[in-house]
Amino acid sequence: MEIDLSLFAQRIAMLAILGGFVGGVLAILAHGAVVALSDRLRSRASTAERIAQARIRQQAIFRAMPRG
Repeated sequence: MEIDLSLFAQRIAMLAILGGFVGGVLAILAHGAVVALSDRLRSRASTAERIAQARIRQQAIFRAMPRG
């Protein structure tokens, strides 16, 4: 049985191109997931910071109120 080298090389090239496309798509999806996670964490951190600042302002107002 004889192997046709040109057909074999063509199949290898097609597999390499397909692998490149699949790898590129996976890289794009992974990058999108990382960006989405980063945005969510940044949003959560800024929300926690705003809550902390509001509590500090509330405590300052409470302390400034006259007692008696």
